[in-house]
Amino acid sequence: MKRLAFLSFTIATLIAPIEVQAQTGCIRFPQPANPEAELRYLLSHPGARVCPSNPDPAGQAGTLQRGMTESAIAHRRLLCSMSGRVC
Repeated sequence: MKRLAFLSFTIATLIAPIEVQAQTGCIRFPQPANPEAELRYLLSHPGARVCPSNPDPAGQAGTLQRGMTESAIAHRRLLCSMSGRVC
């Protein structure tokens, strides 16, 4: 009986984030945090995105812009080195 109760709790814990992911494209874990359950979920669902707890659109935009800029610079350097030019 204890295993059945644990299983139903585990299933409910795993289904709730999936419902949020279907709506927003990211997972928002319930509060208060349960690090062990969250880690188990993330390990069983590789590639799952976690929603930020305090969304900061300006900060996210800045971080994405820096990441894209760094990626473009690295790509350009790679193309230059492959062609034998110095950029």
